[in-house]
Amino acid sequence: MNSTPKPGCTAKLPSPALTVVSNTDESELNDSTKHDGRKRSFPHERGIWASYVFVDCSHIDGLRGIQQECKTFLDTGTTIDFRLVDHLHLSLTKTFTIHHHNIASLVDNLQELLTVQKNFRLEYDGLEVYVNEERTRTFLGVRVAPSCCDTLETLVTSLDECMEQYKLPKFYTQRSFHVSILWCLDDREEEIRAHLPALTDVFEQVYEEEYGEMNKPVGKLSFKCGNKTFYFQLA
Repeated sequence: MNSTPKPGCTAKLPSPALTVVSNTDESELNDSTKHDGRKRSFPHERGIWASYVFVDCSHIDGLRGIQQECKTFLDTGTTIDFRLVDHLHLSLTKTFTIHHHNIASLVDNLQELLTVQKNFRLEYDGLEVYVNEERTRTFLGVRVAPSCCDTLETLVTSLDECMEQYKLPKFYTQRSFHVSILWCLDDREEEIRAHLPALTDVFEQVYEEEYGEMNKPVGKLSFKCGNKTFYFQLA
């Protein structure tokens, strides 16, 4: 991935909008029975916040349509218990943990970095099967079209440089930018992949109908940090 020059922004920028999403009881965070059998990749600790930067796609009706149609097809054709991904998004960093006292500084750095980035358009070109690093969950995702990936690669390079300043993990070396739409427990990649040709037909039908609505410019990025979300308007 090519490196990109750091933005030459020296003036102090205003604080981003802050939204409090929820106040979750800490006793529930490590209880897999309250999260459809999912297990945390790292234990919850007081003062350490799970965080990531992403493009919010939850408002895109076309992606919801693809999600519903694919679930209907898989529920009929397989015995796998698929779940809907509630919050549709395109990740631009790995999920990482950060100490509470570092959050304000990181938000300032992200503000300086992201608000000078130009808005960009996302297009999609099919479906792919993904398995998490622990091989405990399998996902069906909508791939971003290759024509849009150069912009995302440049953006992720800049975010990686920001992560390095805090000794946080950089994004994956082998990248496939996508929006996960369905998930199931365990490693079911081979079984789901066998259905990809038929699922691709489902994707293409919905995508053709919803193309205009699904390919609007991305005007802001989001940073979820624990139970708070910060928004950064792009140039």
